[in-house]
Amino acid sequence: MKKWLFFDLGSTLLDESDCTEYRILDMLKQENAPSRTAIVQKMKECAFKGKMPYKDTAREFGLETIQWPTHLEKMYKGVPKILEQLQNKYWLGIIANQSEGTEERLIKFGIRDYFKVILSSAEEGVAKPDLEIYRRALERAECIPENAYMIGDRLDNDIEPAAKLGMSTIWVKQGTFAYTNLDMFCYKPDIIVEHIGEILEYL
Repeated sequence: MKKWLFFDLGSTLLDESDCTEYRILDMLKQENAPSRTAIVQKMKECAFKGKMPYKDTAREFGLETIQWPTHLEKMYKGVPKILEQLQNKYWLGIIANQSEGTEERLIKFGIRDYFKVILSSAEEGVAKPDLEIYRRALERAECIPENAYMIGDRLDNDIEPAAKLGMSTIWVKQGTFAYTNLDMFCYKPDIIVEHIGEILEYL
């Protein structure tokens, strides 16, 4: 029997580095903005403390925030090949906090057909870390938690809630949440990797 692998999207399969850079540049244009070094360091500090790197950094410096620039998202290198290899051994799904149109974005990136189950917070009306979105995913996959992995970049949204339900977990340390302090969490990831491609060494 195949097991299930559920993926987050942002900073897991989708590279958001250009989005983050876009937001940093916007902050730097604002009056009384600190240096780039100060902004980046504060974002890392916020992530480490379990805060929101962008929003809390902007708040601390008294800067305005802008909407997420979805158009700057791109796939991490090698993602289609990774998914192609994994689908030979596992069923694949998505559990992600996303705005409306998640399936269309997956089609745009050319990876929609790899996933049997797709749950997006906008369409579901419930968002991670609420356990309900995980329960729904497992129910639709007809899978017990012990036969599923959750793979994501955030300890608070991806790793801890999935582990609470009994799922195995893989923390992918990509994006701004890579700096989060692991010691703050009761539930630790089963596997930690530095890049999405490394999951093939364990799965």
